Amino acid sequence: MMRRALLALLLAGAPVPALAQATPPVQPAADAATMAAAERLIAQMNVTATLDRVFVQLSPMFAQALLGQLGSEPKTKAMIDTINAKAPENHDRMVAILSQEFMIAIKRQYPAYLKRVAAQYAAAFTADELNAIAGFYATGPGAKALRLLPELQAKMSADGRELGSVAGREAGARAFERITQEMLPENGSKKS
Repeated sequence: MMRRALLALLLAGAPVPALAQATPPVQPAADAATMAAAERLIAQMNVTATLDRVFVQLSPMFAQALLGQLGSEPKTKAMIDTINAKAPENHDRMVAILSQEFMIAIKRQYPAYLKRVAAQYAAAFTADELNAIAGFYATGPGAKALRLLPELQAKMSADGRELGSVAGREAGARAFERITQEMLPENGSKKS
């Protein structure tokens, strides 16, 4: 039950590839050669390592969210309160355990996910195109791109977090200013 709830939270809003967030539409089955080429390309691209990086960063957030959700239910709230009352550090240990269990559960999903990704690639490209892409990734620039993409993605993610933080502070300040002006009668606003 907890794993299902945690997975539901993940799929509801995690910034992961769209293929992980939605069931792909039914595509005509690719021929065996195209599917094999797609599977080789997905392996070459090391999609599993990308998934690991994403989910390792997100799993503590999902654990915290799940604890919050469980803390609002009487049965589990009592258990959580009892555990936390024994020692303050128990909260962090619960987050760690939930994070670890989430990672175990999500990794069990990788093979099926990778098959779906390969099927999407096989539906979008011919076997020759997939082999050409794989050939590029085997060249100097292609291999360098595969090697550097995780680092570049991590930098982009950090920059994105900073961008969101700045925009959030600005939007929050402006929103409260507008709310005060537009919704509080003592500031001359009209009641809606």
